Amino acid sequence: MKLKTHTNILLILLSITLFTNCKKDNRVLDNSVLPLEDELQSVFSDTFKIDAFTVLSEEIPSFNTRFKFLGANQDPVFGRTDINLYVAPIIKDNVTNTIIGNNPTYVSSEIILKADNVQFTGDTTTVMTYSVFETNKKLENSQVYYSNKGDSLADFSKLVGSYVGKLTFLNNSKVIRIPVTNTVFANSILTNTTLVQSNENFQNTIKGFYITASGSNINPLNAQGNIYKFDLEDTTSGFYLRYLNGPPSPTNTVVNSYKFVFYGTTASRFNVSSYSAISGGNTLLIKQLFNKDSVLAPRTNLFIKGFASTKIKIKIPSLKNLADSHKVSINRAEIAFKIDPTYSTSGGTKQYAVPSGLSLLALDSLGKVTLVTDQTTSGDLNRYGGYFDASSNSYVFNIMRHVQQIVNGTKKNYGFMLVVTDPNPLVLNTRDNFIERAIFAGTAHPTLQPKIGISYIKFRNN
Repeated sequence: MKLKTHTNILLILLSITLFTNCKKDNRVLDNSVLPLEDELQSVFSDTFKIDAFTVLSEEIPSFNTRFKFLGANQDPVFGRTDINLYVAPIIKDNVTNTIIGNNPTYVSSEIILKADNVQFTGDTTTVMTYSVFETNKKLENSQVYYSNKGDSLADFSKLVGSYVGKLTFLNNSKVIRIPVTNTVFANSILTNTTLVQSNENFQNTIKGFYITASGSNINPLNAQGNIYKFDLEDTTSGFYLRYLNGPPSPTNTVVNSYKFVFYGTTASRFNVSSYSAISGGNTLLIKQLFNKDSVLAPRTNLFIKGFASTKIKIKIPSLKNLADSHKVSINRAEIAFKIDPTYSTSGGTKQYAVPSGLSLLALDSLGKVTLVTDQTTSGDLNRYGGYFDASSNSYVFNIMRHVQQIVNGTKKNYGFMLVVTDPNPLVLNTRDNFIERAIFAGTAHPTLQPKIGISYIKFRNN
Protein backbone atom coordinates (compact mmCIF):
# COMPACT_ATOMS: atom_id res chain seq x y z
CA MET A 1 0.00 0.00 0.00
CA LYS A 2 2.78 2.39 0.88
CA LEU A 3 4.61 1.60 -2.35
CA LYS A 4 1.52 2.46 -4.39
CA THR A 5 1.08 5.78 -2.53
CA HIS A 6 4.70 6.78 -3.11
CA THR A 7 4.41 5.94 -6.78
CA ASN A 8 1.34 8.14 -7.15
CA ILE A 9 3.06 11.06 -5.43
CA LEU A 10 6.09 10.78 -7.74
CA LEU A 11 3.86 10.76 -10.81
CA ILE A 12 2.07 13.90 -9.63
CA LEU A 13 5.36 15.75 -8.96
CA LEU A 14 6.76 14.72 -12.34
CA SER A 15 3.67 16.02 -14.12
CA ILE A 16 3.90 19.35 -12.30
CA THR A 17 7.60 19.70 -13.25
CA LEU A 18 7.00 18.93 -16.90
CA PHE A 19 4.09 21.37 -17.09
CA THR A 20 6.09 24.11 -15.43
CA ASN A 21 9.14 23.66 -17.72
CA CYS A 22 7.05 23.72 -20.87
CA LYS A 23 5.09 26.83 -20.01
CA LYS A 24 6.33 30.09 -21.61
CA ASP A 25 7.66 32.66 -19.11
CA ASN A 26 5.93 35.85 -20.24
CA ARG A 27 8.10 37.90 -17.96
CA VAL A 28 10.90 37.63 -20.59
CA LEU A 29 10.20 40.15 -23.40
CA ASP A 30 11.17 39.10 -26.91
CA ASN A 31 9.71 39.21 -30.41
CA SER A 32 7.55 36.13 -29.80
CA VAL A 33 5.33 38.04 -27.37
CA LEU A 34 5.05 41.11 -29.66
CA PRO A 35 2.50 41.56 -32.38
CA LEU A 36 4.09 40.84 -35.75
CA GLU A 37 3.73 44.48 -36.86
CA ASP A 38 5.79 45.66 -33.84
CA GLU A 39 8.94 43.64 -34.55
CA LEU A 40 12.20 45.59 -35.07
CA GLN A 41 13.80 45.16 -38.48
CA SER A 42 17.50 45.79 -39.07
CA VAL A 43 18.04 46.93 -42.66
CA PHE A 44 21.15 47.68 -44.72
CA SER A 45 21.06 49.47 -48.05
CA ASP A 46 23.71 50.85 -50.39
CA THR A 47 21.44 51.63 -53.32
CA PHE A 48 20.95 55.33 -52.59
CA LYS A 49 21.63 57.39 -55.70
CA ILE A 50 24.64 59.72 -55.43
CA ASP A 51 25.21 62.61 -57.78
CA ALA A 52 28.71 64.08 -57.61
CA PHE A 53 30.71 66.46 -59.82
CA THR A 54 33.86 68.56 -59.71
CA VAL A 55 33.64 72.31 -59.13
CA LEU A 56 36.16 75.11 -58.79
CA SER A 57 37.13 76.07 -55.29
CA GLU A 58 36.34 79.49 -53.90
CA GLU A 59 39.08 81.76 -52.59
CA ILE A 60 40.43 80.70 -49.19
CA PRO A 61 42.12 82.68 -46.42
CA SER A 62 45.89 82.34 -46.17
CA PHE A 63 46.87 82.44 -42.55
CA ASN A 64 50.01 83.98 -41.07
CA THR A 65 51.63 80.65 -40.19
CA ARG A 66 55.11 79.20 -40.50
CA PHE A 67 54.53 76.86 -43.47
CA LYS A 68 53.96 78.43 -46.85
CA PHE A 69 54.03 77.23 -50.47
CA LEU A 70 55.99 78.54 -53.43
CA GLY A 71 56.24 77.30 -56.99
CA ALA A 72 54.56 76.55 -60.30
CA ASN A 73 53.28 73.21 -61.55
CA GLN A 74 51.91 72.01 -64.87
CA ASP A 75 49.98 68.94 -63.72
CA PRO A 76 49.16 66.60 -66.65
CA VAL A 77 45.69 65.98 -65.15
CA PHE A 78 44.76 69.16 -63.26
CA GLY A 79 46.43 71.83 -65.38
CA ARG A 80 48.45 74.82 -64.25
CA THR A 81 48.83 75.99 -60.64
CA ASP A 82 50.95 78.90 -59.43
CA ILE A 83 51.38 79.63 -55.74
CA ASN A 84 53.25 82.81 -54.89
CA LEU A 85 54.52 84.07 -51.56
CA TYR A 86 54.24 87.42 -49.81
CA VAL A 87 56.58 87.79 -46.86
CA ALA A 88 57.89 90.68 -44.78
CA PRO A 89 61.44 90.41 -43.36
CA ILE A 90 61.81 91.78 -39.84
CA ILE A 91 64.44 92.32 -37.16
CA LYS A 92 64.64 89.21 -35.01
CA ASP A 93 63.04 89.44 -31.56
CA ASN A 94 61.91 92.99 -32.36
CA VAL A 95 65.25 94.33 -31.11
CA THR A 96 65.65 98.12 -31.20
CA ASN A 97 68.75 100.20 -31.94
CA THR A 98 70.29 97.39 -33.98
CA ILE A 99 73.79 97.95 -35.32
CA ILE A 100 74.90 95.95 -38.36
CA GLY A 101 78.66 95.77 -38.40
CA ASN A 102 81.30 98.42 -37.91
CA ASN A 103 81.45 100.77 -40.88
CA PRO A 104 80.17 97.87 -43.04
CA THR A 105 80.98 97.35 -46.71
CA TYR A 106 78.35 95.45 -48.67
CA VAL A 107 79.42 92.09 -50.13
CA SER A 108 76.26 90.20 -51.09
CA SER A 109 72.81 89.23 -49.95
CA GLU A 110 70.25 86.51 -50.58
CA ILE A 111 66.88 85.13 -49.54
CA ILE A 112 66.95 81.55 -48.24
CA LEU A 113 63.85 79.42 -47.68
CA LYS A 114 64.10 76.00 -46.06
CA ALA A 115 61.95 73.42 -47.85
CA ASP A 116 59.96 70.72 -46.14
CA ASN A 117 61.45 67.40 -47.27
CA VAL A 118 58.09 65.69 -47.63
CA GLN A 119 55.54 68.26 -48.76
CA PHE A 120 55.84 69.01 -52.45
CA THR A 121 53.98 68.34 -55.65
CA GLY A 122 55.33 68.01 -59.17
CA ASP A 123 58.69 67.30 -60.78
CA THR A 124 61.74 68.03 -58.63
CA THR A 125 64.12 67.85 -61.61
CA THR A 126 62.62 70.90 -63.34
CA VAL A 127 64.80 74.01 -63.56
CA MET A 128 62.65 76.79 -62.10
CA THR A 129 62.81 80.58 -62.39
CA TYR A 130 62.27 82.46 -59.12
CA SER A 131 61.86 86.23 -58.97
CA VAL A 132 61.58 88.58 -55.98
CA PHE A 133 59.92 91.99 -56.14
CA GLU A 134 59.27 94.64 -53.53
CA THR A 135 55.68 95.17 -52.47
CA ASN A 136 53.95 98.49 -53.14
CA LYS A 137 52.55 98.73 -49.63
CA LYS A 138 53.34 97.46 -46.15
CA LEU A 139 52.13 93.94 -45.41
CA GLU A 140 49.89 93.99 -42.35
CA ASN A 141 50.19 91.03 -39.99
CA SER A 142 46.78 91.79 -38.48
CA GLN A 143 45.02 91.47 -41.83
CA VAL A 144 43.68 88.24 -43.29
CA TYR A 145 44.69 87.91 -46.93
CA TYR A 146 42.96 85.63 -49.42
CA SER A 147 44.27 83.28 -52.08
CA ASN A 148 42.79 85.35 -54.91
CA LYS A 149 44.72 88.49 -53.91
CA GLY A 150 47.12 87.72 -56.75
CA ASP A 151 50.01 90.04 -57.57
CA SER A 152 48.13 93.26 -56.79
CA LEU A 153 50.57 94.13 -53.99
CA ALA A 154 53.69 93.53 -56.08
CA ASP A 155 55.70 96.39 -57.55
CA PHE A 156 57.10 94.87 -60.74
CA SER A 157 59.27 97.92 -61.35
CA LYS A 158 61.36 96.95 -58.31
CA LEU A 159 63.06 93.63 -58.91
CA VAL A 160 65.03 92.58 -55.83
CA GLY A 161 66.54 89.30 -56.95
CA SER A 162 66.20 86.26 -59.18
CA TYR A 163 67.41 82.70 -59.50
CA VAL A 164 67.20 80.05 -62.22
CA GLY A 165 67.83 76.54 -60.97
CA LYS A 166 66.74 73.85 -58.55
CA LEU A 167 66.68 73.46 -54.81
CA THR A 168 70.08 72.86 -53.24
CA PHE A 169 71.38 71.67 -49.89
CA LEU A 170 72.62 73.92 -47.11
CA ASN A 171 73.63 72.46 -43.74
CA ASN A 172 71.89 69.20 -44.69
CA SER A 173 68.66 71.07 -45.42
CA LYS A 174 66.97 71.37 -48.79
CA VAL A 175 66.64 75.10 -49.59
CA ILE A 176 65.96 77.60 -52.30
CA ARG A 177 68.59 80.37 -52.42
CA ILE A 178 67.63 83.50 -54.35
CA PRO A 179 70.49 86.01 -54.73
CA VAL A 180 69.63 89.67 -54.36
CA THR A 181 70.67 91.15 -57.69
CA ASN A 182 69.59 94.68 -56.81
CA THR A 183 72.72 95.69 -54.91
CA VAL A 184 71.48 99.27 -54.49
CA PHE A 185 68.48 97.98 -52.58
CA ALA A 186 70.58 95.73 -50.31
CA ASN A 187 73.36 98.27 -49.75
CA SER A 188 70.83 100.92 -48.72
CA ILE A 189 69.91 98.84 -45.69
CA LEU A 190 73.53 98.91 -44.54
CA THR A 191 74.09 102.61 -45.15
CA ASN A 192 70.78 103.87 -43.74
CA THR A 193 71.31 103.09 -40.06
CA THR A 194 67.92 104.50 -39.04
CA LEU A 195 66.18 101.61 -40.82
CA VAL A 196 67.29 99.07 -38.22
CA GLN A 197 66.59 101.19 -35.18
CA SER A 198 63.19 99.48 -34.91
CA ASN A 199 60.93 97.15 -36.86
CA GLU A 200 58.52 100.01 -37.36
CA ASN A 201 61.23 101.99 -39.17
CA PHE A 202 62.35 98.96 -41.12
CA GLN A 203 58.92 97.84 -42.29
CA ASN A 204 57.82 101.31 -43.28
CA THR A 205 60.65 101.31 -45.83
CA ILE A 206 61.22 97.61 -46.60
CA LYS A 207 57.51 96.85 -46.90
CA GLY A 208 57.78 93.24 -48.02
CA PHE A 209 58.74 90.78 -50.74
CA TYR A 210 56.65 89.14 -53.43
CA ILE A 211 58.30 85.86 -54.50
CA THR A 212 57.05 84.03 -57.57
CA ALA A 213 58.03 81.15 -59.85
CA SER A 214 55.41 82.02 -62.46
CA GLY A 215 58.12 82.81 -65.01
CA SER A 216 59.29 79.20 -65.05
CA ASN A 217 59.32 77.34 -68.38
CA ILE A 218 57.16 74.33 -67.54
CA ASN A 219 55.08 71.84 -69.52
CA PRO A 220 53.06 68.67 -68.78
CA LEU A 221 55.51 66.32 -70.49
CA ASN A 222 59.11 66.59 -69.33
CA ALA A 223 59.27 69.71 -67.14
CA GLN A 224 56.14 69.78 -65.01
CA GLY A 225 57.55 72.14 -62.41
CA ASN A 226 57.05 71.88 -58.68
CA ILE A 227 55.46 73.52 -55.67
CA TYR A 228 57.25 73.15 -52.35
CA LYS A 229 56.12 73.80 -48.82
CA PHE A 230 58.67 75.98 -46.99
CA ASP A 231 59.26 76.45 -43.28
CA LEU A 232 59.65 80.17 -42.71
CA GLU A 233 60.43 79.73 -39.02
CA ASP A 234 63.32 77.33 -39.54
CA THR A 235 66.65 78.78 -38.42
CA THR A 236 67.93 78.54 -42.02
CA SER A 237 65.17 80.69 -43.54
CA GLY A 238 65.72 84.43 -43.75
CA PHE A 239 66.95 87.47 -45.66
CA TYR A 240 70.74 87.59 -45.33
CA LEU A 241 73.04 90.60 -45.63
CA ARG A 242 76.76 89.84 -45.95
CA TYR A 243 79.39 92.50 -45.36
CA LEU A 244 82.93 93.35 -44.32
CA ASN A 245 83.68 95.44 -41.28
CA GLY A 246 85.39 98.43 -42.84
CA PRO A 247 86.66 98.84 -46.39
CA PRO A 248 87.96 95.79 -48.24
CA SER A 249 91.70 95.16 -48.16
CA PRO A 250 94.11 92.24 -48.47
CA THR A 251 93.87 91.76 -44.72
CA ASN A 252 90.15 92.48 -44.36
CA THR A 253 88.52 89.41 -45.92
CA VAL A 254 86.23 88.09 -43.17
CA VAL A 255 82.67 88.16 -44.43
CA ASN A 256 80.05 88.71 -41.72
CA SER A 257 76.35 87.97 -41.97
CA TYR A 258 73.20 89.51 -40.57
CA LYS A 259 69.84 87.74 -40.95
CA PHE A 260 66.39 89.29 -41.03
CA VAL A 261 63.79 86.65 -40.14
CA PHE A 262 60.31 85.84 -41.40
CA TYR A 263 58.65 85.26 -38.06
CA GLY A 264 57.78 87.19 -34.93
CA THR A 265 55.04 89.45 -33.60
CA THR A 266 55.20 91.81 -36.57
CA ALA A 267 55.82 89.20 -39.28
CA SER A 268 53.43 88.83 -42.19
CA ARG A 269 53.38 85.75 -44.44
CA PHE A 270 50.69 84.60 -46.84
CA ASN A 271 50.17 82.79 -50.12
CA VAL A 272 48.22 83.74 -53.22
CA SER A 273 47.46 81.40 -56.07
CA SER A 274 46.14 81.06 -59.58
CA TYR A 275 44.71 77.88 -61.04
CA SER A 276 43.69 77.03 -64.60
CA ALA A 277 42.45 73.60 -65.67
CA ILE A 278 42.21 74.86 -69.26
CA SER A 279 46.02 75.10 -69.33
CA GLY A 280 46.64 71.44 -70.13
CA GLY A 281 44.12 69.83 -67.81
CA ASN A 282 42.22 66.58 -68.33
CA THR A 283 39.25 66.85 -70.74
CA LEU A 284 36.82 65.22 -68.30
CA LEU A 285 37.88 67.67 -65.60
CA ILE A 286 37.42 70.70 -67.86
CA LYS A 287 33.95 69.57 -68.96
CA GLN A 288 32.83 69.13 -65.36
CA LEU A 289 34.16 72.51 -64.30
CA PHE A 290 32.53 74.44 -67.11
CA ASN A 291 29.33 72.43 -67.56
CA LYS A 292 28.93 72.04 -63.81
CA ASP A 293 26.19 69.52 -62.99
CA SER A 294 24.73 69.23 -66.50
CA VAL A 295 24.53 65.94 -68.37
CA LEU A 296 27.24 67.28 -70.69
CA ALA A 297 29.82 66.73 -67.96
CA PRO A 298 31.01 63.08 -67.89
CA ARG A 299 31.22 61.61 -64.38
CA THR A 300 33.64 58.74 -64.96
CA ASN A 301 36.06 60.50 -62.62
CA LEU A 302 35.99 63.14 -59.92
CA PHE A 303 38.92 65.50 -59.34
CA ILE A 304 39.95 67.14 -56.07
CA LYS A 305 42.96 69.35 -55.43
CA GLY A 306 44.03 71.47 -52.48
CA PHE A 307 44.73 75.17 -52.08
CA ALA A 308 41.78 76.85 -53.80
CA SER A 309 41.84 74.56 -56.84
CA THR A 310 38.97 72.06 -57.08
CA LYS A 311 36.47 70.37 -54.79
CA ILE A 312 33.62 67.88 -55.23
CA LYS A 313 29.93 68.67 -54.77
CA ILE A 314 27.73 65.76 -53.69
CA LYS A 315 23.96 65.34 -53.71
CA ILE A 316 22.12 62.41 -52.10
CA PRO A 317 18.45 63.39 -52.53
CA SER A 318 17.15 59.88 -51.83
CA LEU A 319 18.08 60.14 -48.14
CA LYS A 320 14.60 61.57 -47.59
CA ASN A 321 13.13 58.25 -48.76
CA LEU A 322 14.09 56.72 -45.43
CA ALA A 323 11.57 58.96 -43.71
CA ASP A 324 8.39 57.19 -44.86
CA SER A 325 5.48 56.28 -42.63
CA HIS A 326 7.77 54.56 -40.11
CA LYS A 327 10.41 55.97 -37.85
CA VAL A 328 13.99 54.77 -38.35
CA SER A 329 17.10 54.76 -36.18
CA ILE A 330 20.38 55.10 -38.10
CA ASN A 331 23.15 52.82 -36.84
CA ARG A 332 25.74 53.73 -39.45
CA ALA A 333 25.88 55.84 -42.59
CA GLU A 334 29.16 55.45 -44.48
CA ILE A 335 30.03 57.17 -47.72
CA ALA A 336 33.16 55.97 -49.52
CA PHE A 337 35.22 57.49 -52.33
CA LYS A 338 37.72 55.24 -54.09
CA ILE A 339 40.89 56.36 -55.86
CA ASP A 340 40.88 55.43 -59.55
CA PRO A 341 43.94 53.14 -59.89
CA THR A 342 44.32 53.95 -63.59
CA TYR A 343 45.81 57.31 -62.61
CA SER A 344 49.29 57.11 -61.14
CA THR A 345 49.69 59.21 -57.97
CA SER A 346 53.46 59.13 -57.86
CA GLY A 347 56.50 57.68 -59.50
CA GLY A 348 60.14 58.52 -59.94
CA THR A 349 60.87 62.22 -59.54
CA LYS A 350 57.29 63.18 -60.38
CA GLN A 351 55.25 63.16 -57.20
CA TYR A 352 51.51 63.69 -56.92
CA ALA A 353 50.64 62.30 -53.54
CA VAL A 354 47.04 61.90 -52.44
CA PRO A 355 45.92 64.00 -49.46
CA SER A 356 46.40 62.48 -46.02
CA GLY A 357 42.88 63.60 -45.15
CA LEU A 358 39.73 65.07 -46.66
CA SER A 359 36.70 66.68 -45.10
CA LEU A 360 33.10 66.02 -46.09
CA LEU A 361 31.18 69.17 -45.19
CA ALA A 362 27.47 69.95 -45.28
CA LEU A 363 25.98 72.73 -47.40
CA ASP A 364 23.48 75.23 -46.09
CA SER A 365 20.63 76.97 -47.92
CA LEU A 366 23.08 79.55 -49.33
CA GLY A 367 25.52 76.91 -50.58
CA LYS A 368 28.05 77.68 -47.84
CA VAL A 369 29.93 74.85 -46.16
CA THR A 370 29.25 73.96 -42.55
CA LEU A 371 30.33 71.11 -40.30
CA VAL A 372 28.34 67.90 -40.47
CA THR A 373 26.87 66.93 -37.12
CA ASP A 374 29.38 64.11 -36.75
CA GLN A 375 32.26 66.60 -36.62
CA THR A 376 30.86 68.61 -33.73
CA THR A 377 31.58 66.26 -30.80
CA SER A 378 34.77 64.38 -29.99
CA GLY A 379 32.97 61.03 -29.69
CA ASP A 380 31.36 61.28 -33.12
CA LEU A 381 34.53 62.75 -34.64
CA ASN A 382 36.43 59.58 -33.68
CA ARG A 383 34.05 57.62 -35.93
CA TYR A 384 33.78 60.26 -38.65
CA GLY A 385 36.88 59.12 -40.59
CA GLY A 386 38.13 61.10 -43.59
CA TYR A 387 41.73 59.89 -43.60
CA PHE A 388 43.29 57.99 -46.48
CA ASP A 389 43.13 54.21 -46.12
CA ALA A 390 45.95 52.75 -48.22
CA SER A 391 44.64 49.19 -47.84
CA SER A 392 41.36 50.01 -49.58
CA ASN A 393 42.71 52.98 -51.58
CA SER A 394 39.80 55.06 -50.37
CA TYR A 395 38.39 57.66 -47.99
CA VAL A 396 35.41 56.68 -45.85
CA PHE A 397 33.14 59.02 -43.85
CA ASN A 398 30.59 57.97 -41.24
CA ILE A 399 27.90 60.66 -41.08
CA MET A 400 25.36 58.72 -39.01
CA ARG A 401 24.26 61.66 -36.81
CA HIS A 402 23.85 63.99 -39.75
CA VAL A 403 21.77 61.52 -41.77
CA GLN A 404 19.61 60.83 -38.72
CA GLN A 405 18.78 64.52 -38.45
CA ILE A 406 17.91 64.66 -42.16
CA VAL A 407 15.60 61.67 -41.75
CA ASN A 408 14.04 63.18 -38.62
CA GLY A 409 13.38 66.42 -40.49
CA THR A 410 15.43 68.54 -38.09
CA LYS A 411 18.06 69.30 -40.74
CA LYS A 412 17.59 70.14 -44.40
CA ASN A 413 19.41 68.09 -47.00
CA TYR A 414 21.21 70.66 -49.16
CA GLY A 415 24.02 68.27 -50.12
CA PHE A 416 27.69 68.07 -49.25
CA MET A 417 31.10 69.34 -50.34
CA LEU A 418 34.33 67.33 -50.30
CA VAL A 419 37.45 69.47 -49.79
CA VAL A 420 41.16 68.91 -49.21
CA THR A 421 41.83 69.61 -45.56
CA ASP A 422 42.30 67.78 -42.31
CA PRO A 423 38.81 66.68 -41.13
CA ASN A 424 39.51 67.72 -37.54
CA PRO A 425 37.53 70.96 -36.95
CA LEU A 426 40.48 72.41 -35.01
CA VAL A 427 42.51 72.61 -38.22
CA LEU A 428 39.66 72.52 -40.74
CA ASN A 429 39.90 76.18 -41.75
CA THR A 430 43.62 76.02 -42.57
CA ARG A 431 42.94 74.87 -46.10
CA ASP A 432 45.94 76.91 -47.25
CA ASN A 433 48.17 74.21 -45.75
CA PHE A 434 47.36 71.47 -48.28
CA ILE A 435 48.29 71.19 -51.97
CA GLU A 436 47.82 67.44 -52.64
CA ARG A 437 45.30 66.07 -55.11
CA ALA A 438 43.31 62.90 -55.82
CA ILE A 439 41.41 61.42 -58.75
CA PHE A 440 38.39 59.37 -57.73
CA ALA A 441 36.25 56.94 -59.63
CA GLY A 442 33.12 58.90 -60.46
CA THR A 443 29.43 58.12 -60.38
CA ALA A 444 29.60 56.75 -63.95
CA HIS A 445 32.55 54.47 -63.18
CA PRO A 446 31.62 50.82 -63.95
CA THR A 447 32.88 49.34 -60.66
CA LEU A 448 34.32 51.87 -58.18
CA GLN A 449 31.69 54.61 -58.07
CA PRO A 450 31.05 56.41 -54.75
CA LYS A 451 28.54 54.68 -52.51
CA ILE A 452 26.74 55.37 -49.29
CA GLY A 453 25.80 52.39 -47.15
CA ILE A 454 23.24 52.94 -44.42
CA SER A 455 22.39 50.50 -41.66
CA TYR A 456 19.18 51.31 -39.79
CA ILE A 457 16.32 49.90 -37.75
CA LYS A 458 12.80 50.56 -38.89
CA PHE A 459 10.02 50.82 -36.33
CA ARG A 460 6.81 49.49 -37.87
CA ASN A 461 4.50 51.33 -35.47
CA ASN A 462 5.10 54.85 -34.29
